[in-house]
Amino acid sequence: MTLSDPENKIEGAFADLEAGIIKDESDPSRFQGTSMSLTRNEYSVRRATLADSVMLESIEREAFPGMTPTTRISRDLTRQNGLYLAAVREWHPDDRQLGPRFAIATRAEKEDDRFTARLKRNVDRYLLDYVNRPKLPPDYIAGFAGLWFVVDEAHVIIIGLREVERGKGIGELLLVSGIEQAVENDSRVITLEVRQSNDVAIELYRKYGFHKVGLRRRYYSDNDENAVIMTTPPMRSDDYQSHFKRLVEQHASKWGWVERPGYGGPEVTHAETDGP
Repeated sequence: MTLSDPENKIEGAFADLEAGIIKDESDPSRFQGTSMSLTRNEYSVRRATLADSVMLESIEREAFPGMTPTTRISRDLTRQNGLYLAAVREWHPDDRQLGPRFAIATRAEKEDDRFTARLKRNVDRYLLDYVNRPKLPPDYIAGFAGLWFVVDEAHVIIIGLREVERGKGIGELLLVSGIEQAVENDSRVITLEVRQSNDVAIELYRKYGFHKVGLRRRYYSDNDENAVIMTTPPMRSDDYQSHFKRLVEQHASKWGWVERPGYGGPEVTHAETDGP
């Protein structure tokens, strides 16, 4: 899966980082203790399990309507070279008050006002939820990311969010956690595909050092849109890790620190907690 790079585009990606690089020579190979904010975000990130698959599939349908084939999430969750990360919070009382099938449903399914849709929701709530009650995950899932690891590369295969969870920094949080896990897996770079028209996502990936290296024509089945192939510079380099550390700090300052695999929270000194 190693990408050819005859024009040295990957090496040239370092130039995109130079303007924002803050050098930090204190153990740049690790990402522990990067969040400066002492405010904790409501959400956290954990590894997804098979128990999450029903909700992950619902989020995929909501985030990517019309896409076929869909990701085989249940299969991917058991892949030895795969990893799914879920952005979660505690269930709120109103999340489940209309039953587990309604909690799992997509936004379009919940808001469909046709008679047949309303009838189905009532059958689900008052009959099927009692006859064959779906088992919900232990916590509410706002979004998820999926990665594959092949040789020395990581590949982001999907990042999907509930519509109501957009604009909260969760997509960026999943990208941060994915990069951290790729480094822990000894991956050299991360690659991904993104819709050519998705300027917001492309700018986010550029922010994290991703660089355009190719194009997959008519990649998306719903409208035959092209996919832009993007990859990072070598992630274990001092330049990239310093840049990444600064971005993680900025995210924590804006949204609060987030517990995630490999990061349990900011280190607080006695001077910060004990007062004068």
